[in-house]
Amino acid sequence: MPNVKHIHEVIFLIEQHNTQWTPEELTLAIGETWGEDVRFGSCSGTAFPKEDALEFLVNRQKAVLTAEGKVALHPSLKICNGHQQFTGAEVDSGN
Repeated sequence: MPNVKHIHEVIFLIEQHNTQWTPEELTLAIGETWGEDVRFGSCSGTAFPKEDALEFLVNRQKAVLTAEGKVALHPSLKICNGHQQFTGAEVDSGN
């Protein structure tokens, strides 16, 4: 079974360690927390690798990089409750 988590899990991880990590350190922490093969899905869409999690969150204004290059939650973050009903996402096999 694919190792797929809801992207909100990354938001919760960032929240616990706000402004402590660089993007590279966040990616390492994600791998240590859920495994190197983890992929993330959102309320809709195809699951993507951990290396794309921060870009996904920045593009949706859920996370930002501080002036010091650290990962932080966006000041106006709004989070839906999609993670509560999340059962997985379609995994792109890369073909």
